[in-house]
Amino acid sequence: MMPNEKILLIDSDTGSALAVLQALRAWGYTVLHASASVQGLECYASQRPPIVLINADMPGGSEAIGDIRAVDPDVVLIVLTAAEHLPQVMRNFQHSAQEFLSRPLDPVALSIALQRTRRVIDLLREVRLNCTLQRTRRTCENVAREVDTERFLTVRQMIEKMSAFIAQVATGVQGGVKYFNELPYFVSVHSADSRVLAANATSLKYLGNRLYRNSWEIYVGKRNSRESCPVGRTVRSGNVETTKALVRYAKGAKVPVLVHTAPIYDNDGEVVLVLEVFAGTQEIDQLAEKVRTTQQRYEQLFDAVPSQIVVLDRRFTITATNKKFKTLFGDQVGRHFFETFRPAEFPPHRDPISMTMSDGEPRSGEMIFTGPDHQLYTMLVQTTPILTPTGKMVQVSAIFTDVTELRQIKDHLATLGLMLSTVCHDMKGCLTGLDAGLYLVDKGLYRNEDGRIEEGLEVMRLMADRIRKMVFDVLYSTKERELELEAIEVITFTGELVAGFENRMRGADIEFCCQFNCAGQMQVDVGLLRSAMNNILENALEACLENKARRDHRVEVIVRCEDEQVIFEISDNGVGITPDALKTIFNVFHSSKGREGTGLGLYITDKVVRRHGGSVRVESIPYEKTTFYIQVPRRMAEADTAGNAE
Repeated sequence: MMPNEKILLIDSDTGSALAVLQALRAWGYTVLHASASVQGLECYASQRPPIVLINADMPGGSEAIGDIRAVDPDVVLIVLTAAEHLPQVMRNFQHSAQEFLSRPLDPVALSIALQRTRRVIDLLREVRLNCTLQRTRRTCENVAREVDTERFLTVRQMIEKMSAFIAQVATGVQGGVKYFNELPYFVSVHSADSRVLAANATSLKYLGNRLYRNSWEIYVGKRNSRESCPVGRTVRSGNVETTKALVRYAKGAKVPVLVHTAPIYDNDGEVVLVLEVFAGTQEIDQLAEKVRTTQQRYEQLFDAVPSQIVVLDRRFTITATNKKFKTLFGDQVGRHFFETFRPAEFPPHRDPISMTMSDGEPRSGEMIFTGPDHQLYTMLVQTTPILTPTGKMVQVSAIFTDVTELRQIKDHLATLGLMLSTVCHDMKGCLTGLDAGLYLVDKGLYRNEDGRIEEGLEVMRLMADRIRKMVFDVLYSTKERELELEAIEVITFTGELVAGFENRMRGADIEFCCQFNCAGQMQVDVGLLRSAMNNILENALEACLENKARRDHRVEVIVRCEDEQVIFEISDNGVGITPDALKTIFNVFHSSKGREGTGLGLYITDKVVRRHGGSVRVESIPYEKTTFYIQVPRRMAEADTAGNAE
């Protein structure tokens, strides 16, 4: 027994623990006591006593035995447990504990167990001491050789890792990987006395095998000495150095280089090794010129593509465009694509560009968007992800083909076909009406009935007006003519407009009210604008006739002036227009009259007013009131005039 030997007692039973403590201290042991397993683990971690007595029956006792054994496989564990639990505890911890004692503890049994453990501990210490002495003697003979070997292997690994690192850096470079890898990098490690310890394959290829030779021998001129060579400068300064020098290859060629050297220190802060890296400036210049030539060819090819090409980063920022794109849309590099080109039809994030950004897959489709010039474009787009060598998507290229004119031609042909069908159908109805009028006239003449003749003539006159209006609408919608502008008094224009409807309104028992609150002249195409206004008044008349629910039908025309604008308000209390119909009321072939309308009237009205630089707006409450607001400038702007002339 060694005096003051530490023993850790982990036991939550205060009574039995006190008896054990007294006995151990009486035998000369320094006893550490913990009343909980967690506290015991902390005490063991800090004190590391060679012997631990632990109560396996206490809460966490079993787990603590395993934890202590895992920390130190050489610690002596004496497990205490109740007599009835002893067989089970011995089976559970036969590989973890050296001794097992039953509780309540017998001092004699404890003393014998401690003597056995002491002999085991002394034997282990003696074995370790003998092994250590033998290993020390054997190691001392080879230590220098092993250190040199390890240092050499370390240096060799450093060279290999450095070369691999440069290669990895090269693979991450965008656009110049091939040329980066072609550049000869010379990597070598030197000792503090300026001797080459290791070099990479490039150095061996161009400079020959120079291991253990002087570091300055490859240099020509003032760098050909221990003090002035790059390695010597770094050894003296202890800092990273960059040196211009002239190197002689093994075949005799002299190449200017830029040498980078970095010191490697030992634990005492002394320079023990120097890492040297350089590349030939001549090769760098040649490869740089090659890169510039390739870049120019790439740009020429990029600009020669007959489609618009744009490259976007992951944030939809435009990073590059070709010449065709710049000609059509201007230089948009640096701007967000969807802030400059606003999609007209695709829902958010469902266009080909956004979908490729999302999943990295190529996409193709048709996009309709408004360009920076506020014009609507229809484009066929083909998207392709741009990937790094590791497969990571960094950009997306999109190739646009402008099919706006093709779509316009297609829509125009479809419009013509639909117009032909609609006009033929309406013409058939008018011809049927003419047949009915002729029949009435024929019967009136045969029977000498003047009333029937007048009725037939009225029907024929109505059908003739419809045919005339239909023909004029078709002619205007198919081929635009230049505006024939003339100055006319606003009151005169409005008076002639309403005069043509007074008798018809009176005959239909519709109250027709007019208010003229605008004087002066306006410059318009009188014939076209009157035809446009007639369409609205015709619709107001027919809307009132269709509203059978009321008898007090009313159509009102108000003319007023605001600044340089003449505003016509045409209101009626007919059947009105539904909210859904209001959205498409000015579209070609939209008609709320079913088979009785061509769908050209309001389309032509809106077109004529816009050609004059004005606008048409409509508000409607079905079966209560509908109001058209036609705003026409007194004098057309020069830009509008030039546009119409074209």
